[in-house]
Amino acid sequence: MRLSFYTILFFAVFQWLTSTSAQAQGYLLLSGKVVDKSTQKPISHAYVGMMSKSTGTLTNEDGQFFYRFPRIAIDSAVVVAVIGYKPFRQKASAYTLNQKDVVIELEPATPRLVDSSFIKTFEARNLVSDALGKIKKNNPQTPYLLNGFYRESLQQNGEYVDIREAVLQSEKDPRPKILVPEKVKALRGRQFLSDNRSKTLEGYSFPNGATIVTHSIDVGIPEYLDGKNLYDYVYELDDTIAYYLDKQVYRVLFRPVSAGIKAARTGSISINAADSAIIQIEYDFTAEGVKDVLKTSTSDKVFGKTKREAKRVYTCINYKPFAGKWYLQDYRMLLDTQFEQNKVQTLGSIKLQFVTTEIQKSNGMRIPETDVLIDTENFSPQVIPKYDEVFWGNFNFIIPSEAMRQIVNTLAK
Repeated sequence: MRLSFYTILFFAVFQWLTSTSAQAQGYLLLSGKVVDKSTQKPISHAYVGMMSKSTGTLTNEDGQFFYRFPRIAIDSAVVVAVIGYKPFRQKASAYTLNQKDVVIELEPATPRLVDSSFIKTFEARNLVSDALGKIKKNNPQTPYLLNGFYRESLQQNGEYVDIREAVLQSEKDPRPKILVPEKVKALRGRQFLSDNRSKTLEGYSFPNGATIVTHSIDVGIPEYLDGKNLYDYVYELDDTIAYYLDKQVYRVLFRPVSAGIKAARTGSISINAADSAIIQIEYDFTAEGVKDVLKTSTSDKVFGKTKREAKRVYTCINYKPFAGKWYLQDYRMLLDTQFEQNKVQTLGSIKLQFVTTEIQKSNGMRIPETDVLIDTENFSPQVIPKYDEVFWGNFNFIIPSEAMRQIVNTLAK
């Protein structure tokens, strides 16, 4: 049967439209490793994503990343950024579709030295105070949602015994006149629990860990820097000015003025020179501060007669720019505690981490109270032959380390 010209034309156009539509739908994958250009060492906790689209992920401790983005964004620039390095920018279309072996080299940004005599006379507290005062200007003041990946792990003497993971949605309403609490919802989650866990560590966890690491300065000044608490610390400008996204960053070191400060911290605050936005807060609690934290923590009630000694509480919070504002990029927390029972010592290390993978608008009521996440221990146990990354579907996540995969391999035997 001979087809008419118009029939052939119709099928040709239909086929082209179908093909175009199929290409416009779905997601593409870009994964690989981020390394230092000069040393070739992996760079951990580096942002990888499309800042113009408010999507992204982080590299893991080995510098590896997994980034899935909509096919429609193929012509957008993939940005790789971390403090101390020049940013990397490349159109996603420059890579082979679904390429899994990308190696991105970051070039260190030469820091600018600050004269020591200037540091001694510089009022670093004023710089911090100014940055805190500009939170309402630099950070979002309308309701919004953060979609992100959460991982909570427990290590026993350096080996992973518990891992809890989830895709979370955190809703924030920074407006001061509306008393709406931050809400966290789990879109999906799982946990891997090893039989090798010592009974000494039974109950050693942060059930509210997801709430802790989704919090940010967007909804208020940190309590240890708020009001008169600002004067509990001594501030000093670091001797170098670093760079982030090609912009100068001041690093202010802080320490408690005396040993009597409750929950005292020692660390640094990194401030963007262009707009005085806080882009990183990093600190360790002092020895006395660690004791203060454990006295008030939810995990204090589970230790019973077991002798314990807190070793370290560490926190690092990073912010990233989007649409003229700064949003939470990632939040990491580490708690080390030494346990002793029947003269046997066990080191328990809890790691909490959240990374924002997408920013969305909200009306402040996107998460009903009935959907609020209460406890990560309720995630479904997973026993599978391997660390199944397909579990997360189109959500971005942080690639597990080889050490994390070992717990899954052990469970699968």
